[in-house]
Amino acid sequence: MKKISFSLALILALNFISTAAAAVASPPRVPVIVLTHPTLFQVQNIVELYEKDILALKKFILLGIYHEDEFANTNEAQNYADAFEYVRQNRLSWVQFRKVTGRVDIADLFHENNWTAQFKEIFALADGIIFTGGMDIPPAIYKHKTSLLSEPTTPIRSFYEISFLFHLVGGKQNPTLTPFLDSRRQLPVMAICLGMQSLNVAAGGTLIQDIPSEVYGQKTVEEVLASAADQVHSGVYLEKLFPNEADLIMTFHRIRLGKESVILSNMGFSDSDTPFVASAHHQAIGKLGVNLRITATSLDGKIAEAVEHVLFSNVLGVQFHPERHTLYRKGLFQRRKSGSPLDFNPLDFLKANPPTYAFHLAIWKWFAEQVRVQ
Repeated sequence: MKKISFSLALILALNFISTAAAAVASPPRVPVIVLTHPTLFQVQNIVELYEKDILALKKFILLGIYHEDEFANTNEAQNYADAFEYVRQNRLSWVQFRKVTGRVDIADLFHENNWTAQFKEIFALADGIIFTGGMDIPPAIYKHKTSLLSEPTTPIRSFYEISFLFHLVGGKQNPTLTPFLDSRRQLPVMAICLGMQSLNVAAGGTLIQDIPSEVYGQKTVEEVLASAADQVHSGVYLEKLFPNEADLIMTFHRIRLGKESVILSNMGFSDSDTPFVASAHHQAIGKLGVNLRITATSLDGKIAEAVEHVLFSNVLGVQFHPERHTLYRKGLFQRRKSGSPLDFNPLDFLKANPPTYAFHLAIWKWFAEQVRVQ
């Protein structure tokens, strides 16, 4: 009897040691960052942020999601093909892609639909989500007529991304749907440029379809370029005058941070700070969506530059572009205007105008910290 007890004890001990050793040996889970619209440029942005340790994570999986019908657009198909080839050639095994399938009518975007189960699977995998910039949203989604100046050239993308954002945060279009973030309130979601506009529309808001004409009463490119620099929100106007010049500077303007911002105040900045941001949009938030609050504006207060969610504290929308890898390259030089020398370096500009550089770094530090704790 004693021998049996001893043997049993030995077996239990060995099992315990084996289990403990396995637990010690098993690697920690690698976090997953979901990226919408994973074109070559967008993937390069995140790769460069990671390589430069601006997105300071030891390891992560970048999961790019796109809709299968985007390949019907020749330009989009080429953009994705370039991204796939870039990942293959550079052996970026940590960059992966996932296709969203099926179709949903505009009337069903704000209900459980053919995409809901796929959104749930993606959400379950995610430790952070980034919605990227792009072309205009079809105004029919927010029940407006289409301005002659709107360019809704990627409608299927807008459909599935806005539906995904609605599933994440909810909105007044269907208050009976329980937002995914109700179950994971601290999950970081960063919505950039078009992403911020999509977030607002998902939450039941509307858009200004053209800033120069609707906000500032401007009708020509020349009028826009003659206005104060802090009122110019896109470099496309300079490109329209000089379409054959690829080295013209990106547009920078200052923003004013709001006192009520939870995220920005936690980054150590105050309402007296006016950092410069890289800007590339001609549309902006009109009517604000439910449970969103504006936490940064243009210097004149006319354009929303950042929004946060009242219920989900790690949902941040920014109208500017802190993700562009061209901001952080020491060897990139651009022209200030047509015919001028290649002597403008965006990184030097960020560093020469405090707290601009620190502000950009702080955004990615915040995002990385929130990804780590998921």
